[in-house]
Amino acid sequence: MTTKLDTNPRGYPDMMISAESGRPMKRGLKRLTIVVDGRAFSYNQPGWWCDLNDPNDREGQLVDEDNQVAKMARLTAEAIGRGEVFTPALIRAMRLRLQLKQEEAGRVFGVGPNAFDKYERGEITPSEPTKRLFKLALERPDLFKKPKKGQVPLPKAPDVALIQKTLREARLDRLYAPLYRGKKSV
Repeated sequence: MTTKLDTNPRGYPDMMISAESGRPMKRGLKRLTIVVDGRAFSYNQPGWWCDLNDPNDREGQLVDEDNQVAKMARLTAEAIGRGEVFTPALIRAMRLRLQLKQEEAGRVFGVGPNAFDKYERGEITPSEPTKRLFKLALERPDLFKKPKKGQVPLPKAPDVALIQKTLREARLDRLYAPLYRGKKSV
């Protein structure tokens, strides 16, 4: 699957000449390996490269979003090295999958308007309760998507069954289960 990053992001030419050697460079993805704390991590780096296949030929040019990919790869490798499951790349991927802007994601997850910016830049790691919400968002993204303008998300049939099961297992169904059985006509 190609993305705007491995194709041509801003209408740059398809071929460029290296200012370093004068060799032609072609736009594409190149497998790079970075070493963090003695561990090697590989990722696919978009950019213009003199040789897309030779891992030893690292002559190339990164622009704009390409540099963001490199930074995110390093931050993610560092987080993996620390044993983090929710790395900057995974948090960003989850947010994009939910179709939320950073500030919106902060409201949805109750972590503040700037938290996702800091998570994705590797400045802070999410709290344990937030990580639990992230796990739930990975399993049930429909629960975290932003509702369409003017709509309030109401529990769907599977959610109602889950609510009723929870009330039953907590032995509160005798009291509160009727609230979830639907509206009755008067």
